[in-house]
Amino acid sequence: MGMCNGKLMENIQYSRHEFDLLEPPKVARIQLRNATVEDIDTAREFAQRELPGNIAAGEVLEKAILHNPDSVLAFSRDDKIVGVWAMLMLGPVALEQLLLGEFNAIDPDFRFLTPGGERPVAIYKWAVVAPGMAAEGIRHVSRFLRQPLYLRTNFFSRPNTDVGIKLNHSLGFRPIESQTPGLFRYTRLVNRASPMSQAA
Repeated sequence: MGMCNGKLMENIQYSRHEFDLLEPPKVARIQLRNATVEDIDTAREFAQRELPGNIAAGEVLEKAILHNPDSVLAFSRDDKIVGVWAMLMLGPVALEQLLLGEFNAIDPDFRFLTPGGERPVAIYKWAVVAPGMAAEGIRHVSRFLRQPLYLRTNFFSRPNTDVGIKLNHSLGFRPIESQTPGLFRYTRLVNRASPMSQAA
């Protein structure tokens, strides 16, 4: 990969499946695409079946897709949705709210989220549903999020299941101290050479 020089690569402590190093298989079984407004009902029903607790309402998902089309990515096989990766592109105020325990992930204030085509300050991993074979989709998301617009943007996540916590650890997310309980951060590989990379 061209994102890190050799010396930096030697100094990085990798996780078992470092997120920034994931690559889709040569023969892909899953296709990744931006979810559309028409996909919302299917994607939401799918997520509600697989995830515990409350998830964002359909109108919130519609706002997210219209505000930034990269917010919701669908994993499909034979034109059928088999998984979902949803994220919120945070601006400076939203990131501050997240660290202070004031961020509403169920009904976020879109004034503080980054619109499509602009680089976010941070990415909040909103929800990931990838059972069985659909887990391949995470590899496709890794490649998608290494495009120049997102390459240097760190991730945050607050998993609410044991499976989600294990997934975070295996992909290189680490717990951080904040006023949001259970918050994890993934520092992108290109940012790990600089001590300032931990700030966002």
